[in-house]
Amino acid sequence: MKTYRHVTGKIVLLGIGKLLWFVVLACAACIWITDAVCQDKNRARVSILLATGMHGSTYYHVGLAMASLWTTRLRDAGIRVSAASSEGSMENIEAIRIADADMIIAEDLFCSMAAAGNGLFKGKPLPELRSITALWPDVLQIVIRSDKMHKGTLQDLDGIALATGLPDSGNKYILELLLKSMKNEKPKVRFRPMSNQAAVEALKKGLVDGIDVTGGVPVPLLSSLLQDGKISLGFLEISGAQMEAAREEGWKNVFPTVVPAGSYPGQDKAIHTVGHANLLAVTASLSPEIVYLLTKTLYENLEYLMKVHPACRTMSLEKALDGVNVPLHRGSVRYYKEKKIKVPERLIQ
Repeated sequence: MKTYRHVTGKIVLLGIGKLLWFVVLACAACIWITDAVCQDKNRARVSILLATGMHGSTYYHVGLAMASLWTTRLRDAGIRVSAASSEGSMENIEAIRIADADMIIAEDLFCSMAAAGNGLFKGKPLPELRSITALWPDVLQIVIRSDKMHKGTLQDLDGIALATGLPDSGNKYILELLLKSMKNEKPKVRFRPMSNQAAVEALKKGLVDGIDVTGGVPVPLLSSLLQDGKISLGFLEISGAQMEAAREEGWKNVFPTVVPAGSYPGQDKAIHTVGHANLLAVTASLSPEIVYLLTKTLYENLEYLMKVHPACRTMSLEKALDGVNVPLHRGSVRYYKEKKIKVPERLIQ
């Protein structure tokens, strides 16, 4: 069962569970969601819950900053945004489905499946899902013990125990897609689902041989692990051939990318891997005026987010729709048209 505490305008989740987020709105805020922006401070406030990711993740770190930004800048409009930790994209999408969250950070890979009702969401589409903007690219990052490294590629996973995030995170699913696309020498990996925090402890105790994380570079928890320096670790790379094989399998919304040299302590060379877009998404029922203000405030304060986390340096208004495959919310469409950003017809619904 989850418990909650309210801290400086943000919601922090303590413990594990999935279907009790409604308690946050009922017990922590004592305010209700309205369908229009309040112009009178004495009227009901607008409370929005943003689902982020696990502690130590880029989602969580930047999500808290976004919530603080919106709550501060939109105070006169009566809008308050609270951030909640979660198990990641899959749980966040389900939170939208059951109205436990109003806004989420999630991987486009999963959001596009949910919106179309295919892949992992076959037979259970989520037509009310709407995107606001692309965020930073999510990057697959796999580190294993140096004594387990031979080729520096996915083949080195053969026979090792790898922590892959909680069951509802995208880490394991993305890695399995890559492994499935390999034609020869498929490694046999012993997956160990657990939180990133638990994975670090398991690695230190020798219970796992490596960690698979996805997130904007650098992932805070991974930075701390490598800064500690008590375990000799190395990054695995995804070859161009493996990338093309994955695309041939139908995984079209991923792209080759690199983790620049120096992104992490002791990382003296660039790491070739794969990435895919992250989305800020909402439910279609959220007021267009509210979504317009959220989008406008986000893009008018990008410098603040860039100082919060380096991953946000890849964001810009010109790249707002890069990698977006989920229809846009009407409120964000209004903002982009005001800023003369061309919105593809496929994203208007």
